[in-house]
Amino acid sequence: MRWWFAIKNAWQQRAYLKRFMCSADYQIHALEEVTPQKLEEANVAILVLDFDGVLAGHDAKEPTEDAARWLRSLSHSIGEQRIAILTNKPKPERVRYFAEHFPSILLVQGTKKKPYPDGLQAIAAYKGLPPHRLGLIDDRLLTGMLATCLSYTHGWYFYPARTHFWRHPIKESFFAFLRWFERAMVRIF
Repeated sequence: MRWWFAIKNAWQQRAYLKRFMCSADYQIHALEEVTPQKLEEANVAILVLDFDGVLAGHDAKEPTEDAARWLRSLSHSIGEQRIAILTNKPKPERVRYFAEHFPSILLVQGTKKKPYPDGLQAIAAYKGLPPHRLGLIDDRLLTGMLATCLSYTHGWYFYPARTHFWRHPIKESFFAFLRWFERAMVRIF
C-alpha cells in the first residue's frame, strides 16, 4: 500500500512538494552545488543521499566517478560522519564499496521504503539530532521529497536524475516515466 500512502500524503503535502519543482532553493542540478557553506546556510548537520538516480544510475554497484570524487572532497571538508546514504537497495556490492572507500559514511535502509519517513527518522535518532538538522538529496518527488515533508527534514530535489539508459534501458525508462508522472501529479495537485 506504499503507493496509496504516497498519493494520500502527496495531496496533503502538495504545497511543499511544489516548492521542490518551482524554487531553485530546493533543487540541486549537480552534486558540486552541495558545499559545506550550503549545508551550513541550511543548518544541515547530516547530509543524507539517495543512491539510485543521485550518485549513479539504477542498479549501479558504485557511484559514478564524478560522484565519488565529489563525495571524497565533501568528506574531507565536513567529515564522513556527517554523511549518510539512505537506500532502498543496500546491495552487497554497494555495502562493500562504502566499507572500503568511505567506512565512516552511514549506510541505512529504512524498515519501510520511502516515502515512509522512518529511514530519515532512524538516522536522526542514531545521530542524536532533531530531524530538521538532516538534509536529503533525492531524485524522486513522491518518495524522497515526500519523506522529507513527512519527517520535517530539509530536502533538495536532484533534477535531472543520473541515468544509464545504455546499461538498463527498460529499468531507466520505467523510472524516467515515474519521475515524469510525479512531476505531472504535483503540478495538477
